[in-house]
Amino acid sequence: MSRIPYPDDEQLTPEAKQVIDALPPLNLVRMFANAPSALRPITELGRAILLESELDHRLREIAILAVAHTSDSAYERLQHENICRMLEMDEQEIRAAADGRPDELDDQAALVWKFGSQIARDVRADEDLTASLLEQLGQRQTTELVVACAYYCAIARVIETCGVEMEEVAATAGSTPTTGPAGGERRMRAAALQ
Repeated sequence: MSRIPYPDDEQLTPEAKQVIDALPPLNLVRMFANAPSALRPITELGRAILLESELDHRLREIAILAVAHTSDSAYERLQHENICRMLEMDEQEIRAAADGRPDELDDQAALVWKFGSQIARDVRADEDLTASLLEQLGQRQTTELVVACAYYCAIARVIETCGVEMEEVAATAGSTPTTGPAGGERRMRAAALQ
């Protein structure tokens, strides 16, 4: 049971109802509707991080799993494990990132995992780690990585403080597999745009 109740349909503002109807049926989105003035901006930022950044989607998801692991947010971890599967990431890589075993990841992924974990735990990553990522990813993608980590740190705190419960059927996992090399990307977009 959530620690803060989800709003009933009758409690939703017309704009909140419009936002909720345009997204997958996530308990997290429903919880955000308790703060209607924040609902659209927070979901739009999440959408921009997931769908509009140049940062490699695999690296982004590894960082988010690091944040979820470090923040001990099972809801965030499970939702993003599903997104990893939609992106057709290797199951061993998903498990290593989700379970806090960065030494089992390739060098760049391990660096990204440690970066996300440091931001979640210490508020900022250390200078050497930041410099290494800046050298590898460049200014834009490193900044996008910081924004993604900061956003999902905030989301984890909302989830855990409000007691957001996992859906009976994960909304992110509800799409049908497609074929072709970009199939995982299309599935993730379809889930985010529902």
